[in-house]
Amino acid sequence: MSWSNGVVVVMLTAGFAKLSTMIVNRLLAIPQPKYLVGATEIVQISLIVVYFIVMLNRAWGHESGQFTMDAPVLMPAIGAIGFLLLCNSTIAWHRYRPPACQISAESTVIDFRTDDGAWKTILVGPRPMRRIALLPGNEQFTIEVSTRSFVLPKLPKEWDGLSIVQLADTHFRGAAACAYFEAVCECAAALKPDLYIFTGDLLDDPTLLTWFQTTFGQLKAPYGQYFILGNHDWYLDARAVRNEFERHGWIDLSGRCMELASPTSGAPPIVLAGDESPWMGKHPDMTGVPDGRFRILLSHTPDNISWARECGFELMLSGHTHGGQICLPVLGPVYSPSRFGCRFASGAFWLSPTLLYVSRGLSGREPIRYNCRPELTKLVLRNQCSIDHAAESGRSERS
Repeated sequence: MSWSNGVVVVMLTAGFAKLSTMIVNRLLAIPQPKYLVGATEIVQISLIVVYFIVMLNRAWGHESGQFTMDAPVLMPAIGAIGFLLLCNSTIAWHRYRPPACQISAESTVIDFRTDDGAWKTILVGPRPMRRIALLPGNEQFTIEVSTRSFVLPKLPKEWDGLSIVQLADTHFRGAAACAYFEAVCECAAALKPDLYIFTGDLLDDPTLLTWFQTTFGQLKAPYGQYFILGNHDWYLDARAVRNEFERHGWIDLSGRCMELASPTSGAPPIVLAGDESPWMGKHPDMTGVPDGRFRILLSHTPDNISWARECGFELMLSGHTHGGQICLPVLGPVYSPSRFGCRFASGAFWLSPTLLYVSRGLSGREPIRYNCRPELTKLVLRNQCSIDHAAESGRSERS
């Protein structure tokens, strides 16, 4: 087999892997039993291996030594289509830029691993996936702590500077030990936001619900702490998870909305709403919300963005996709369980009138991160008039 045939086989197999992953991403966006999720992933991997073997056999060319396009011609055609889609998604990933409403962003990377190796017993538990957690170069135990400021057109001037720390996708399972999440929550407390928001997927092992007290249970903010649950919480006893949140003073926004009053006299309230669909409940009923109220939506999946736009939400906070967990060199993220695929894998997106922010989350069912660090983000919301007034005052003082 010539080297050119080998390149063709790799390209077609990559294309088939891309196309099959696109299908799997969309299948996993639909509520289905946990065992079926695992079965879907196993079937996909098996099909990729089979495809590679078949293409390799054809590339060998049997007696001719040439790559042949004879029957079944559908298989190489599928790979070719997938490869074109892979090229398109790669270009889109490299072309991504934060929206113009993001006026500042600063971040620092905190590495919880210690030079003496003690972190391997402190941060890594004895549970399944321990070996994966200890893979060389795994970034699971580093975290990017960011502060991003956004100008939102309809934010009342009385709420200028409102700060939110979003936490997402902790997936308590055991490979990442409780000490890791305690350290993350210490970082969250140091950010001193006006409110904390959790957007789902607290745990995968119900016996680890006891971790809540020393992690999320320690967080308090002036405007409160609010949460919704995700699909991994749906797999378990969601009621028990809700009870634990509420026992520590967190407010459940599942399928409902509430007004958050400003301490400033006469200032309009803002509206917080939570959406756990399609796994649990329905979209919150927004019919009673007065026009002109600034609205923030917590949605576990970014797939609810169309509904959020229809209802006039100015800000939507999501997780679920983990940023892909592994961003391949050049290619970027591939796995993202969303009907949009990797389009909203992570980051900020302006889809008028809504700013969508998708967190990469703090962990995952599998504790593996490459080129996709866990994320802890503080979002600061600004009013354009307040910024213009501050800039004008600064110019007056200089003159």
